[in-house]
This record gives sequence, C-alpha cells and structure tokens, in this order.
Amino acid sequence: MNLWHGTINVKEKWNDKVISLLRKVSIFRRLNLAFMLLLITATVFLTFFSFYKYYFEIKKNTNQYISVLAQNVSMKIEDILQEYEEIALTFYDDPKIITALKENRMLRNDKRAASQELYEKNSSSIESKLYGIKSAQKYIVNIQFVSPEQQYYMTEPNGYRRGGSIRDLDEFYKSDFYKVPQEKKGYPVWFDTSKQTATFYKNEQSIYGLANIMTLCVGIYSPINREFLGVLVLNIDLNAFSDALEGYGYYESGNTFLIGEEGVVMWFNPSISAPSFPKDDELFKSMQQQGKGVIQKEIGGSQVVLAYDAIDNTKIFAAHIVDMEVLLKGTYQTRNLCIAVLLGTVIACLIISYYVTKSISDPIGGLVNIMQKAGNGKWEERYHNSGNDEIAILGDKFNEMADKTNQLIEQVYISEIRRQEILLNWKNAKLDALLMQINPHFLYNTLDIIRWEAMYEANGESTVTQMIEKFSQLCRMGMRAGGKTITLKEGIEHAQIYLDVINFRHNDKILLKKDIRIDTEAIYIPQFMLQPIMENAVIHAFGDASKGYEIEISAIIQEDVLLIQVEDNGKGMTQDEKQQLEAVIDQPTSGEDSIGLGNVNRRIRLFYGDDYGIKINSQCGEGTNIQIELPVRRQSEDMEKVWGGATKNGI
Repeated sequence: MNLWHGTINVKEKWNDKVISLLRKVSIFRRLNLAFMLLLITATVFLTFFSFYKYYFEIKKNTNQYISVLAQNVSMKIEDILQEYEEIALTFYDDPKIITALKENRMLRNDKRAASQELYEKNSSSIESKLYGIKSAQKYIVNIQFVSPEQQYYMTEPNGYRRGGSIRDLDEFYKSDFYKVPQEKKGYPVWFDTSKQTATFYKNEQSIYGLANIMTLCVGIYSPINREFLGVLVLNIDLNAFSDALEGYGYYESGNTFLIGEEGVVMWFNPSISAPSFPKDDELFKSMQQQGKGVIQKEIGGSQVVLAYDAIDNTKIFAAHIVDMEVLLKGTYQTRNLCIAVLLGTVIACLIISYYVTKSISDPIGGLVNIMQKAGNGKWEERYHNSGNDEIAILGDKFNEMADKTNQLIEQVYISEIRRQEILLNWKNAKLDALLMQINPHFLYNTLDIIRWEAMYEANGESTVTQMIEKFSQLCRMGMRAGGKTITLKEGIEHAQIYLDVINFRHNDKILLKKDIRIDTEAIYIPQFMLQPIMENAVIHAFGDASKGYEIEISAIIQEDVLLIQVEDNGKGMTQDEKQQLEAVIDQPTSGEDSIGLGNVNRRIRLFYGDDYGIKINSQCGEGTNIQIELPVRRQSEDMEKVWGGATKNGI
C-alpha cells in the first residue's frame, strides 16, 4: 500500500514539475508546439497513406508485368513452334520427296525387281531427308513419316537407321496423332499429352517411350490432286523451349510454365519457393474459354496471381504464377516500419499534448471554479497564481475585481434589499386593490335586507324583489368564488344572471345565445371575466337597447388554448374608437374604468402571462367581437397565491 502511495506521489510530483515548467511558457508558444506536433502527425499519416497508394500501385503494376511476361513467353514459344513448322515444311515442300512417296505407294505391292529397286531407292531418299532434317536440329529427338501403309525412319547415308520408332502402327492409325492432322488438312498440329510416351520409342528394343517431348504432326498431301500421303511426325525435346528462354526476364518469386490439358508440360526458371501450378480442371477450362488473362486466387493457403496466354494452334498456355506475399515481402517490411514509426510518433504526441493541455486546462479549471464560487456569493474566495502566463494575469485581474465587488456589495446590499421589499409590497398591494374593486361582499348583505323589506311591503314577490334576487345572485356568486378560478359553466351562469338583471328595464329583452363545443364543467377560468364584457356591450354597443339586440357566447379549444368569443350585433366601433379602447385595456395600471375590459385583460396577463388576454374585432355598424385567449386549465387555482408567488419570484 505504501509503495502504491509512493508511486502516486512520485507521479504527482513529476506531473506538477512538468506542468510548472510549461506554465513558464506563454500559451502562444505552447499552442505552437501542439500545432507542430499535429503537423508532424499529419505528415506521418500522409506518408503512411502514400505508402499504401504505392503498395496498390505496385500490385497493379505487378499484374500488368506478369501479364506481359506470360504474353512474351507465349510469343517466344510461338516463334519456336513456327521454326519447327518451317522445318517440317522443308520436307513436304520438296517435290522429289512427294514424288517418292507417291511412287512407293503404288510400288509397295509390286514384286517385280525393277519396282522393288525403285521402291528401295525412294525409301532411302525419304529416310535420308528425314535424317538430314534431324541432323540440322539438335532438339529433334525423332522424325518419322507414317503413310497409310508403313512408317519411314531416319537413316544415315551409310544405311544405318537412327531415331525412334512407332511400335504399334495399328494403334497409331487410330490415335489423334494420325487422325487430327488429316482433319486439319495440312495445318500443323502440336501434341503434349502423356500418350506420346506410349506411342513413340527411341528404338525397337526400348522399354520406355520417349519423354519430355512435344510432338508436331503435319498431314502431307499431293499438291496436284490433294491425295493424302501420310503424316510427318516430329518429336521435339522440351529443352528447345527452355534454352530459347534462357536469360529471359522473370520474377524470382514466380514460376513460368507451359500448361497443357494434362497439367504442366514444362517449367522455366524453376523456383522451389515460388508456387506451383495447381491441378485444377476448372481452372484450365476457364483458361481455354478466356484465351488470356490475369487471375488472383488462393492456392495452397497463399494468395497468388496467375497470368496466362494461349499459344496459337495449340492447346498449350504460357503461364506465370507469383506468390503475392513473397513478392510484396519487402513492401510489408516497409509498411511495418512505417507503422512502428507512426506508433512512436503518436505516443510522443500524446505525451506532449497531455502535459501541454494540462498546463492550460488545470489553471483555467481552477479559475473557473473560483468564479463559480464567486457567482454563488462567496466573494471572499481568491485565485492562487502559480505561473507567469496569460492565465496568471487573468487570475490577478479577477482577484482585483473580486476585491472591488466586495466593496460595492457592502455599499449597496442593504439599500437594495430595502428597495426590493418596497417593490414587493407595492405589487402585492396593487393586486389586493385590484381584487377589492370587484369584491361584492358589502353589497350582498345590504341587498338581502332590502329584498326582505320589499317583500314585506308588497306582501310577497314583485318585480322589485325579483330584480333584487337576481342582483343578489350576482353578488352571491362573487362571494362563493372568492379568489379561486371558477368553471366555465359558472362564468356563463354569471353572465346570464347579469343579463337577466339588465333585461328588467327593457320591454324588448336582449337575447343571449350560446355556442359551446366543450365540457364547461371541466374547464376553469378567472372569475368576473364574462360579465364586464357583456356590460360593455350593453352600455356602449346597444345604447337604449332597442329591439333585436343579442349577444352570443362561443367557446372552443385549439392546441391547448381556450378561445372564448363574446359577440354582439350592436353599433360597432370606428377604427379610432377601437384603437383608443385597445390603448386603454393594454395599460399596465388601473384607472377609473378598471372594472371593465381593462380589468379583465390585466387580470388574465397577471395570472397567465402576456401571451394571453383580450383581442377586439369591430366594424362600425356590424357589431363587436371580443376574443379571450386563455390556457386550458382543468382544475381550480388560487389566483391570489399565484400572483403573490409570481411577484416574489419576479423580484
């Protein structure tokens, strides 16, 4: 445990020492250092990014290069094949040889001595020609001519037979070596199949057939009548191709192959570390369909690139295969080095950035903490400087400000408290007076006594007592409601009773219509809100209350706003009269007419805020529409308490 605490203390001392040193440098220099490090990091990132772009460019160029390599190998092999095809041409382009072949075909079964002598002479010419062709080319292992009747061998001038032999002539006639050249009508055909070993032998005594060869077969025809004379067969040593490609440019990490139907025919510049060509029939079929191309695939767990190109007039492909992992090994080493450098740079940047930032953030955090305490009233707190940078200057200025603020608080604190208390009392008194203006308590008691005296004098109910009863109900509703909001239903009843009282003095009654689309018992409104508006209509809109006047009260809810409209069909107002009335009801203080529209508007705004109140729409001769906007309230509220609380909070 002590060791742990000791480690923490050493770390804290080290951190404090580094931060203290950094604090001796200005913020400008610190930030410059941070930006420099960011720049270095960005440079390293761009270097890394460029490396990967280079990597993919190398990969792309590799594909192109090995594709060109396979194509060039293919062209070189085609040149070699063409060279041997031209050698074959020297045989069947010789008129003497063609004549000898035709004569021997006719003389074979002629037993006459002269015929047999000519037959032997022609055979010697043909076989000498074959030997002459072979002696001029060291890679021709065997050259023969097979007619429908017999086979001709290579023979030296002294009569000694050289070259190979076809042991089973009947099987040869059935094979592709004999049939395909006839189908090609004289065009050269190359074979690379394993059937060569079972067909061609070095001599009659050999146990094993010729190996590591490619066979060229050409159908020979009479130039005059296109009579089929036989097939010229050349067995070519595969070293003819490897020697021709010796020193040819190639990837040391790859292998170049000649690929036939049965797999690899020949391997150029062999490298054991490089990948071998897979035994894959589907791959060869795809190569046959495409003719040439570059394939990336996984072989033996390694990602390889295979470029191939078909050799004309054969079923053979030149292919080069490269292991990308081996090829790009150096590139990966460069990448790993870049990663290591990048990680080191990032770690260094993080360490430096940590201390630089901490040297700025800690002092600022301490200053912010002191400011927050001062904002909460603890002006005795002071900032303790520990550096020589701009934050230290800011801390000194804050301390000076705090000292001056303390002095100012001592001077104005008591007087400000007194002013606030006076303002609070004034607002409360103002609201109390506003409520007193509409308090009917004293009237209710007096009217109740008068009504009973009138009933005594009239021995029962009369018009006077009914008037007093209605007016008493009007007063009683005010007593019952007190300072709380009332239901919309009660407010409408209050307005109805008021109109009943007014109608006592008119022969033609003022009609009250109602268009209420909400539940009036579930919505609450301030008391004495509708009656002053109806009173304003009776006094100013109807005048002497002539026949046909009416008032309509409607109420709806739109988006949590209660809209109440009180509309009359009175004389209406001019625009000047309307503007004067709006100016009166918008006054923040009450006057002689405060129990009218202005009183209602002020109470609504005091209770609910300035977003609500009264709006007036009127046209001269068309009546007046008073619209009241209130928030929807579904329970009763004590207006006096809300006013008092709002006033105190406002102070």
